Amino acid sequence: MAGYSELSNGATISASCPCNTGSTRSVPPSVGDNYFCESGNPNTFPSVVLYNTDPLWDGQGCGGAEGPCCNVPGIPWFHRDYGSNTTTDYIELRACADGTDEDSPVSYYEIYVK
Repeated sequence: MAGYSELSNGATISASCPCNTGSTRSVPPSVGDNYFCESGNPNTFPSVVLYNTDPLWDGQGCGGAEGPCCNVPGIPWFHRDYGSNTTTDYIELRACADGTDEDSPVSYYEIYVK
């Protein structure tokens, strides 16, 4: 997921990444701790700009309040170990937004199942 801003101040704290210092956001119970979140926006408020100087979910460029979001094991590789459990559930990759004016370009992804 992508946060509104790298900052966690009064204006953006409710729309920042849940892992940001001081964030009041939460994720659905079905997601738990199984997500990465980062914002490429270094400003308080976003504008109609593609923030391409700080690619999302690469574990770099996470300063200030966003620091805890990049201090997670495995980033930029999302990894999930189910142990000896088996399932017939589908594998899902979700890119979610809460508005119609939010674009996060994705150029490439791979899914490996072992």
